Amino acid sequence: MTRMLYAADLFLIPDSSCCKGTKGHIGRLWKIQRQASLHIAGAMKSIPTDIIDACADLLPFHHLVDKLVHRAVVRLAALPQAHPLTRHVSKAVGRYVKRHRAMLHEVTHAFGIRPGDFEVVNPVRHGPKWRP
Repeated sequence: MTRMLYAADLFLIPDSSCCKGTKGHIGRLWKIQRQASLHIAGAMKSIPTDIIDACADLLPFHHLVDKLVHRAVVRLAALPQAHPLTRHVSKAVGRYVKRHRAMLHEVTHAFGIRPGDFEVVNPVRHGPKWRP
């Protein structure tokens, strides 16, 4: 499953109110997960997919795509100010363009994640003999 979804955050866009998503790619990959869960559970083809996914201990595919893409967007939004991609992420969040949208525009607006919403936590180191 991890090989199939390698770099999924680059080409899979979940459905949201602002964009229609990539339903075709998600549907094709969903069929592959169904076949895998049928083989894992050793079940017949007539059993519903949600039951097989529960028996095989797999997330439903649309939830899995949401989880992977959300994780990637959160990582992009939490980048430090010195990172070269920080400027591009803040531009994509600031304005939703009508034409020629990049993947960054789609996913940041689909999840409503803004880089300013994250708190910066600085690591604090103490010596071995330090006492509070």
